[in-house]
Amino acid sequence: MIMPRTVKAFELIRAQTGKEDVLMNGLMRLPQVREVHLLAGKWDIIATLAFEEEPIDPRERLLDIVTGKIRKMPLVRDTNTIVPAMSRVKEMHLAHPERRAYAFVFIDAKMGKGQEVMNRVIKFDEVAESHLLLGKSDVLAILEFEKGIVPPVPERAARIVTEEIAKIGDILETETLCPIRSLVKD
Repeated sequence: MIMPRTVKAFELIRAQTGKEDVLMNGLMRLPQVREVHLLAGKWDIIATLAFEEEPIDPRERLLDIVTGKIRKMPLVRDTNTIVPAMSRVKEMHLAHPERRAYAFVFIDAKMGKGQEVMNRVIKFDEVAESHLLLGKSDVLAILEFEKGIVPPVPERAARIVTEEIAKIGDILETETLCPIRSLVKD
């Protein structure tokens, strides 16, 4: 049996101040939204959207969801849509999925080295997904690991980025986003 291929996109969202939780719950009601993560910084939320590949170009469906639903939500102030050109995804088997922690690492690579960096980053144990991007950043690496009190999630993410990912020779710069809270559909 052939399993349908999933196409992912990521939506960075600025929310109305103080309404981030309400917006996160509203986003989770959209069938295409698989995850929402509360951030601290320039963006308030990163949402993961997933579509099964079908004869219709998934970017058309993405456009309908982003412009027709997400951007029309009254609590959304601004969005930035990220559509990977290519993706590598590992099957992650964490002992306690409900205790999963995430970090999103945007990577700028040397000219023409994005795909090579994407393929090298996915080899690290904590990297669950590696996406080649067309835009400001070249690669988005998604880290998954089990939450723990010691060391805290941001410290663990920082260690992985500085001691492993950043040592790849073709990386110029990284930006890491560590969610404060996440909602994930099964």
